[in-house]
Amino acid sequence: TCCPRRIEAVPLPPLAEPTSDTIVPSAAVEDVLPVISLKSPPEASLEPAPPVELAVGPTETPVEAPEPPSEQPNETPVVEEAHVVTVEPPAEPVPPEVVEERLRQKIKAELELTLEEEISKRRQALQKHLEEHRALAIAEAEAAAQAQVEQQVKQTLEAEKAAYMENLTQSIAKERMKTKDEKLMVQLYWMELKAHKLELREEEMKKRNALYKEHIAKLESKCSQFYKVTADSFQKGKEETHNRFARFNIQPVCGDLQSQILKCYQENPGKTLSCSAIASAYMQCVNKAKVDNMSSRA
Repeated sequence: TCCPRRIEAVPLPPLAEPTSDTIVPSAAVEDVLPVISLKSPPEASLEPAPPVELAVGPTETPVEAPEPPSEQPNETPVVEEAHVVTVEPPAEPVPPEVVEERLRQKIKAELELTLEEEISKRRQALQKHLEEHRALAIAEAEAAAQAQVEQQVKQTLEAEKAAYMENLTQSIAKERMKTKDEKLMVQLYWMELKAHKLELREEEMKKRNALYKEHIAKLESKCSQFYKVTADSFQKGKEETHNRFARFNIQPVCGDLQSQILKCYQENPGKTLSCSAIASAYMQCVNKAKVDNMSSRA
């Protein structure tokens, strides 16, 4: 690339007779200047270009005024286009405060995202724990309510039965004391029949209670047998496992010398030479044990 060319002033020869060749049309100059100004970037023109000198000689004949550029033919003087290098301005350095603020915002966003995820996990775990406790509380409340209802029904039936029997006994006694009429005897008969029905119903309830207790006892017996079979199977499997795998009793080689070395090092920290004799005896014992082991295997 090269710098844009400039139009330099050309020295004119001495004045001569005026000719038409010495006149430079102003329209041509006006056509050249816009082309040059469009091709050159604003950054490249650091200093103003020198003025263009035009040689105009006197003439006797009147010079016609040039026509406007819009009415001139398309034939324009060929001007060599200059190769222009566009130099982009260097990027402005980002201030440290902006970088620190961006980094702080990024770390804040990451921390907020991590915190939201942790909060969501804790909330889900808490919700699950709450649902479990709620289900357990509902089950316990239902069981307690059922037991309370059964107890209240039982107490009500017993109270009604006692009251009914008491009223019935009193009525029978009164009727017997008042009259021995046949009609009263018939009424007494029906009352006794009702009492008999109540007794039969009570006996039936007792039978059902005994049947339920027997059924519960059978279930408990089955459960105990199942637990017993399971325990026996576990014990049998345990014994088979112990019998399948052999046990070995391993004792350390030269254990007394090893404990003496450890005690010597603890009593003499930093003085390794003080325990060299025990260490040498320990190494000899270990080597002898290795030789004995190899000979026994052979």
